Amino acid sequence: MPKKNFIIFAVLVIIYAIVPVIAPENIVHLMARTGIWIIVAAGLNLLTGYMGYVSFGNAAFVGIGSYCAALMAEHLGFSFWIVLIIAPILTAFVGLLLGKALLRLSGIYFSIGTLILGEILFSVYYNWTPVTGGFMGLNVEEVSVFGVQFGLIQWYYLVHLTLLVVTVALYFLVKSQFGKELIAIRENESLAESLGVDVKMRKSQCFALTCLLAGLGGVLYGYYMRHIDPGSFAMAASTEFITIVIIGGLATLQGPFIGAYILIALSLYLEVLGSWRMVIYGLIIVLVMLYARGGIAGAFKTILKKIRT
Repeated sequence: MPKKNFIIFAVLVIIYAIVPVIAPENIVHLMARTGIWIIVAAGLNLLTGYMGYVSFGNAAFVGIGSYCAALMAEHLGFSFWIVLIIAPILTAFVGLLLGKALLRLSGIYFSIGTLILGEILFSVYYNWTPVTGGFMGLNVEEVSVFGVQFGLIQWYYLVHLTLLVVTVALYFLVKSQFGKELIAIRENESLAESLGVDVKMRKSQCFALTCLLAGLGGVLYGYYMRHIDPGSFAMAASTEFITIVIIGGLATLQGPFIGAYILIALSLYLEVLGSWRMVIYGLIIVLVMLYARGGIAGAFKTILKKIRT
């Protein structure tokens, strides 16, 4: 990592660390929830930004992580820390199986396939009442360490520590041969394959990693909110995730951060519009694709280059 980027990164870590000390509880709560969404969006950015496959069903995999967590804790008696490891892996495994069929598609057909899959899984969450609790959902137990229950501050630091680990891991991943091969697939699959890239394997691995991070976000979300229901994993949530990635900046590590905070700020004002806010998100995506293809992060880089020249 260049020295300049490292300094910026270190400053941001310090700012995140002192937020709970200086900010009111509602801001800390909002940032904790946003941190969970950034983890999910970072995984989606790997699939959509780096590999070029747009998914409209990512929230369904967040749901798999959440429901796995709730069910394992209630019926198997697993602790939060065990669930935090197992549930994301199970989500990735499900993604790997479903991805074998989905990744035969490409372009708009892949996007439609993920949309249909998302609706199918939402229907399962809503109608499989004996297991998922139906529209009422499930309660999730509190997290405690040595008998001390997690409060808002502990959750804030846990979420952002997890986000820090995910961000650093993704930084090295996208800089590796794996990341370069994903970009090659995005630019031209046939050419990438002719150059020796195992396209099928890389696509499956990328989809599984996206699902892994969705499952991780799902576990954190379920335990943090202490209740899950199908509405949290509907099409609206998937739309929010893809909006975060696109407006923040595709194929950039900072994109999910920028996009998530912009979307959270917008949602506070658009909540009164109900389902109509999805129309607003759609318009934002169209405007960004037309006038700022690199998202906010890309536009910022362009402005900096012009200033320097």
